[in-house]
This record gives sequence, structure tokens and C-alpha cells, in this order.
Amino acid sequence: MAKLNEGDVVEGLFTIGLALYLAYGKIDKKELNRIRTKIDSKIFDRGRFKYEVVGNLKRQIKGKPPDFINVGFEMRLKPKSVPGVFGKDFLPLYEKSQDIGNLDKKIDQLITHIKTANFSRRANSIITRFLNNDTTDNIKISIIADGIAGEASGGEVKGDVELHIDAVTKGTRKKLTGGSIAYSLKSESVTVANLAPYKGMLSLATALGITWNAKEKYIRLSQPFRGPVEQKVKFEMITSMYNDLKKEIKIKARTPRFSIDAMGFLKESIFGSDLADVVDIQRGTLKEITVENFDKMSETMNLSIIEKGNNLLFTDEKRISIFQIRTKLRPPPANEAKFYLEVGKGVYLHD
Repeated sequence: MAKLNEGDVVEGLFTIGLALYLAYGKIDKKELNRIRTKIDSKIFDRGRFKYEVVGNLKRQIKGKPPDFINVGFEMRLKPKSVPGVFGKDFLPLYEKSQDIGNLDKKIDQLITHIKTANFSRRANSIITRFLNNDTTDNIKISIIADGIAGEASGGEVKGDVELHIDAVTKGTRKKLTGGSIAYSLKSESVTVANLAPYKGMLSLATALGITWNAKEKYIRLSQPFRGPVEQKVKFEMITSMYNDLKKEIKIKARTPRFSIDAMGFLKESIFGSDLADVVDIQRGTLKEITVENFDKMSETMNLSIIEKGNNLLFTDEKRISIFQIRTKLRPPPANEAKFYLEVGKGVYLHD
């Protein structure tokens, strides 16, 4: 049986929960799980599963004309990452009020934080603008969960879930500014970039304005390595390149533009070209990283460098971690080589 990936499942749970909240102003846990039993995950192999949560639901603010809300979602998750959590496979657990792994706890956190979280308040404010105007609108809300499409972008697009809101007034469809929002879903993960060492380290160096000969010196890393002798050389070269990079960063940290360039690289790595806010649903809490808060923080950020074991930490003036870089090297037979960019607690909206 395929291995469950709760991070991938959370994309689906978030989508259903957000749809229920925007329709009814709350998340009913039993209804969320009932909808899970209706999702045919076999469709994920060939496209998106589509579901209407509610059609023409009347909502009205006192003193204003009524509006009618339609909420639906489209979902395509990685089929091999979500076994047993949707459709007929999940039905026996649903009937016993049970769940797999930590999913039940994560649903509880989504429900607990839904009214105060930035992601829901931002979405709800768009709907409220329609409800507060002086026309009767037919509000169309579509939530699309398709992390596979984001991966196909090569990492430029970070959003796993997209929310689209527009309305039809007197037969004319209109979309409000800010009516589309992208969310990057995580589940107890601090990794914002999982890169091939050679290209990843060169990208960071370029972003920081580091001038060095690493591209030529380590060009062999851009080519295949075969056999145990070559693999040994590969890991030695990655280690050497990483040590060189850390030395260069420490030197660059003394220059005026260092913090600006480092935060610019981090912003692109976290939010991508679609500027997707991060929502991390954990077993015991829900944490967010927003573009708005990040930009405000960046205005006065003065980064320092701390080396901690294999990791290089980028910290603020209070020595709180903003992000870090590290390598993960597992020589053959595992033969795994990764370069990670990971966020620290200093970037979260709530901690």
C-alpha cells in the first residue's frame, strides 16, 4: 500500500474546510468528513474531482439586500500520497468517527483557528464587501486544490490551493480586486526550498551578489556520477562547495545590501511568483507566513550569521532565526544529496 503523506492530505482538508467556512461562516467537522467520503481519489490520476458545497445559499446583512452564494471546489492531489483518506476507503472510518494518523487533530486545529486566522479573514473580507453593497449579487466561490500543477512550474509557483471569488450583478459578472488568493499548505514542515546542491547553492550565491569561481570549480556536479568511486567524489565535492559557500556568505554579511538581498531571495523562495501565503496546519496549532507581514518585517531587517553544526542560520537582531541553509548528504547506497532552505520562527505571523 502507498505511504500516506499528511502534508498532501492537508491540502484537501483545508480546501473542504475553507469552502464550508465561506459558505456557512463555520466548519462543521462531521460535514467536512462526510464530504471526504464523496471524493473519488481515483479521478486524481486523470484530472480534478469537482464538488458543489452549496448552491444559491441566501445570505444577508441587516439593512442590505440579500445575496446568493455558490461554493464549490476542484481537487487533484497526488494519488499515491492520500490512500485511505477519501471516498469509499474512508467511509468505514467515518462511520466509526475515526481517522488516520494525525488528521483528526489537524482538522481540529483548522476548526479552532478558522475565525481568527489571516487566510480566512482575508477571504471572508472579500465576501463581506459584496454583502455590504447595495445590490443583490450572485457570488461565485471556487476553490482549486492542485499542488501537482504548482510542482510542474519548477518551483516558481508555490500555491497548492487557489481561491477565486467573483459575482454576477444584474447579469454582469465582475471580479473584485483581490478576489483571487493563493495558499501554500504545509503540515509541520519548515522547508521552503528543496534543491539540487549545485544549482541551489549557485542560485543563493547569485542572489546575495557573491562573486566566486564555484560554477567552474564545481562544474563536474552538473554531470552524472556513476559507480562507487565517482559517487564518493560527488559527495566530497558537494561538501567542499557548501563549505566555500558558507565562508563567502560570512564575508558578504558585512556588506550594506546583505539583508536586502537575503530577504529578497527568501521571499521568492517562500511565496513564489503567485505570492502564496503559507498556512501550516499542525497537530497542536496553526501557523501562517503572510506576504504582508514579511514585507513589513523586511523593511527594518538586519540579518546576522550564526554557524550551528552543519547549518548556517540567518538571524535578526535578537538572534531569532529567520531562515537557515543546510545540506542533507547520504552517500550510497542511499545516494541522497539535498540543499535545503528552511524558515525559522521569526517569519511566522503567529508562533
